Amino acid sequence: MLLAQADQTAALFRADSEDVDHQAELLRGWNQSYAQVSAGRFFGSVTEVALGPARIFSEHTGQALMQSGLLPDDLLALGLPLSLPGPAVFCGMQDDFDALHVFSGGSGFEFLSPGAMTMAGLVVPRAALMDLLSESEQAVLRERFGSARLARVEADAASGARDFVRGVLDIAETAPQVLENRPIMDALAKGLLSNVAALISAYAANPRETTPARRWAIVAQARDFALSRPDEPTSIAELCRETGVSRRTLQNCFQEVLGMSPAHFLRAVRMNGVRRMLRGAASVTEAAAHWGFWHFGHFARDYAALFGELPSQTHRRLNPRRPH
Repeated sequence: MLLAQADQTAALFRADSEDVDHQAELLRGWNQSYAQVSAGRFFGSVTEVALGPARIFSEHTGQALMQSGLLPDDLLALGLPLSLPGPAVFCGMQDDFDALHVFSGGSGFEFLSPGAMTMAGLVVPRAALMDLLSESEQAVLRERFGSARLARVEADAASGARDFVRGVLDIAETAPQVLENRPIMDALAKGLLSNVAALISAYAANPRETTPARRWAIVAQARDFALSRPDEPTSIAELCRETGVSRRTLQNCFQEVLGMSPAHFLRAVRMNGVRRMLRGAASVTEAAAHWGFWHFGHFARDYAALFGELPSQTHRRLNPRRPH
């Protein structure tokens, strides 16, 4: 039985279900079926933000299920558990919390999932990723993400993707008006592709050795590109495309030259972008979302650590005549 009706054409979709077959239908386009295998009343839910064919979602299922499904060949669907409280088997492989779930490709997936499981999901068109990946990463996409399986990813990439999904869905539910803002939605789409590309890059070949001069040139080019765009956030994927190197090469260069990761550098650039935008923004939420900060609790903490005041204090100070 559906407990909450939702407009399925909206950017934000939220529904609860007490019927396992209906639950299987909530992830649109997945062509999947669920069979309950543990005793007790079923309860499940899905929260999803749609960006055209792309999706960011979280699904909770209250009972153990045997799941099977088949996605269109042109989509890449990845999942990371937010909670995995019991034994699970995915496509014949023993599952665990740290595994990346590749749901798409091949002849489909089979998943024996535990009760009280919550899965974060990212779905993107494969074609949209190609410009963001190096040639070696494109090969990884074709060869290792071409069929449903479990994969191992670096902890930072997995943690970043989990935080991204949590943050996006949180802001979509608490401040849904931001989903009507085109620049914010563009930033969200860029963040989605960047997070998926980061997961894929964990399988890229090791970078070739670079000289100190070459490392400095790569960092300088990346830095200048990011700083040349004072009104919009820059992604790691865009830095790789601009400099012509893989993510791992870029990471190594930034660590060697600046003693920080490119993600840390871009975060500082984005923080400063928010600070500038607060001078005229209607709200802190608008400015933070425009610059790709989707987890407001983490954002406010990190902003205060960098600037010595909360973003709300900056906003009030820069807009003394605006009602708060």
